[in-house]
Amino acid sequence: MKNHIDLTRTISQLKEDNLLHVFLIPNQTSLIIIKLIIELLNLKKADFILIPLRNTDTSIINGSSLIFNTSLKTKLLARFFNYSLITEKIKYYTKKKQRPFILYTSWAYFGSITTPSVESILDMQLCKGHFYIEEGQLSYRFTKPYSKNIKKINRTTYAMDSKYIFRNDSLGFIGILEDAFPGAEHEKKFILKNYNILKKFYKPKIKGIKTIGLTCAERRLKKNGWELMIQKLINQMPNGGLIKLHPSFSSSRYKRAKIESIIKKNNSNSISICPDNVIIEIEMLHENKTLIGSLTSLNRYAKAFGSKFIDIKLY
Repeated sequence: MKNHIDLTRTISQLKEDNLLHVFLIPNQTSLIIIKLIIELLNLKKADFILIPLRNTDTSIINGSSLIFNTSLKTKLLARFFNYSLITEKIKYYTKKKQRPFILYTSWAYFGSITTPSVESILDMQLCKGHFYIEEGQLSYRFTKPYSKNIKKINRTTYAMDSKYIFRNDSLGFIGILEDAFPGAEHEKKFILKNYNILKKFYKPKIKGIKTIGLTCAERRLKKNGWELMIQKLINQMPNGGLIKLHPSFSSSRYKRAKIESIIKKNNSNSISICPDNVIIEIEMLHENKTLIGSLTSLNRYAKAFGSKFIDIKLY
């Protein structure tokens, strides 16, 4: 298992000048890994580009971002022509820069309305390699990397439904906990243990609020399961607190509003939705919390950072 010094050495062995670092950011867990990488490699603003997926807030990083908004056009192109607009925009951007680049991604995404085709980006001549970064629950599932020569792959939007998660030709796997990426080769794992430096870049936003309920992903619920999920969380929060939405809810204004109405209907004013720019992992570095939810990587981070996790069945 390697550390940040080995990571720097691995990148320098590419012997490429003027490297551009392209970061795909699906959630806040991947965001803090990326922040650590930027700081450890001492990257200047001109040397990286942030690509937030699912409206991930990237405000803790001072850098340029490529923002993509889903529209009817993107949906029609993806559904009827198998055309991923986000993929083509990333390829256009990197070609325009005319700089060799490294791609950082949480898994080998297939092209869709909201995710780029990692395979297509890696095929670009300017791409000099890629890393996989810890993003949460997926990073702790035992998955053996697959050969890049496998072309017939069952396409799915959800990584948990596929065995084709990580290609075997990556430069490595980057995480903060040692049990991340259990199926990866030991010598290709880079564990960044100095995550306490994150406190320098992030001021706690919910100090004093000790209890946080965590919704599960929308796809795990039945059609009428939203209200039951919220009720179960509220029942475990008699003294109030915040409910942190999974990105599958927080990325949609309509879904957020619906959850807000359910919370209002089921309790007093003691519980509200946690702001999207709150990063629970770093909040726990500042102050111990009690987290309540099910099947989430935050139970691992709570244990590692000295907080408490209460596991309940939400679906």
